[in-house]
Amino acid sequence: MPELGKIQKPNKDRYANKKRLIFVPIFIIPTSIYENDSENLFKKYWDEVADAINKLETSLGSINTIFHEMNSKTGEEGIKIIEDLNPTGSDFIKIFHNSGTLISEFENDELIAETMDWQRISSIGLLSKNAKEITMNEYTNSIQNRNKSLIDKIENELNTGENGILFMRDDHGLQFSNEVEVFYVSTTVINELQNWLGQQLNQFMNPSTGEATQQ
Repeated sequence: MPELGKIQKPNKDRYANKKRLIFVPIFIIPTSIYENDSENLFKKYWDEVADAINKLETSLGSINTIFHEMNSKTGEEGIKIIEDLNPTGSDFIKIFHNSGTLISEFENDELIAETMDWQRISSIGLLSKNAKEITMNEYTNSIQNRNKSLIDKIENELNTGENGILFMRDDHGLQFSNEVEVFYVSTTVINELQNWLGQQLNQFMNPSTGEATQQ
């Protein structure tokens, strides 16, 4: 997977017979955590992403389709969902939408609900070994079904020679066919942002620990 920032001006002709997909890692987190970003790490992150994408567009051409994790709508409905999911990155995404880039009805709501339900069941501490095995198998199957749906969506909606952009969490686990060339957008601030988010999420999940640390 070519990584932006480590390759010099991707050549459009080199990837002319490919479906080109730019991958941008995102963070789906509780809204309250964004309010703690006193260092403006999210702004720095999206500024770097915007710069990388602008440079890539000059080499590969305009973005044709936006694929965003957890979004199942197109047009203004899709934008509203993306604003709720990704408030710090939505302004950047809206620039593409306003210039005519299509927002894909990327996700299948039923598959999302099924995966989340099995995840909830697996987290409640089942007593039966058989029940645990059934739950984990169903949870794994639901993840695989969702991933296949997402891969099919991208590979079916992108035509050869077109550019798509995928906004999704870094641990997505999607494996594309050889028809798709994926470019990973690298930023200098992402490690700092991930470390900070880890601390914030730990405090969010364990508020008493955070209070003890501050004392």
